[in-house]
Amino acid sequence: MQDEIMQPWVLVTGGSRGIGKGLVLELVKDYRVVFTYKSNAEQARAVEEAVLRMGGEAYAVQCDGSDPEAAKRLATQCLERFGAPHAVINNAGVTRDGLMMSMPLASWRDVISANLDAVFHVTQAFLPAMCGEKRGAVLLMSSVTAVKGNMGQANYAATKAAMAGLARTLALETARFKIRVNAIAPGLIDTDMADGIPEKARQQLEKNIPLRRLGTVGEVAGLARYLLSDAAAYITGQTIVMDGGLSS
Repeated sequence: MQDEIMQPWVLVTGGSRGIGKGLVLELVKDYRVVFTYKSNAEQARAVEEAVLRMGGEAYAVQCDGSDPEAAKRLATQCLERFGAPHAVINNAGVTRDGLMMSMPLASWRDVISANLDAVFHVTQAFLPAMCGEKRGAVLLMSSVTAVKGNMGQANYAATKAAMAGLARTLALETARFKIRVNAIAPGLIDTDMADGIPEKARQQLEKNIPLRRLGTVGEVAGLARYLLSDAAAYITGQTIVMDGGLSS
């Protein structure tokens, strides 16, 4: 038990697919990783097995962070077993697209709950332990949508824009505890969701990006790994846009 508490670990929310999965596979190179998933246990097990094959250590926990009690249970479970985390990475999120003038209130609230409330609940649940250790990092996943907008995503863009303000404010509040808080705002990333884009549409998307390609999950995960490292010890309160120049 004591050995487990001594080993550094990080939490990744929404780690069973897409960027979250990439974060898990990258961060196990340096840390033990606990990652959450909402419903797909099979996907979560596949990530655990992939990490095992790499010689790393990752544990999947079902948790809906938008439920404050679930976030508290997650924190209690993790803190008792592993101690305070080296980092909390808020990656989980959803979309419910539609033009704002006709968007159902439920679609607005679903996205606010999953993308913003969950970040509040999960981060708040772990912060006291991190402050007590006077070390650690919080990483928020924003989006280029927060910078340049996107038709049909008023709810999503609002939550992702909120990450920048939250990163700045929480960085100020936790600096005295030696905790750093930053956000990453990825552009168009080549995840499994991008596989469904028709080839012609994909070509047009790439044409709009100055670097003429989609970003990779590995690039996002690599930036996250850097921001958690000692090399980034003087970076806090920042939102780093990595979008191939799309928002330039």
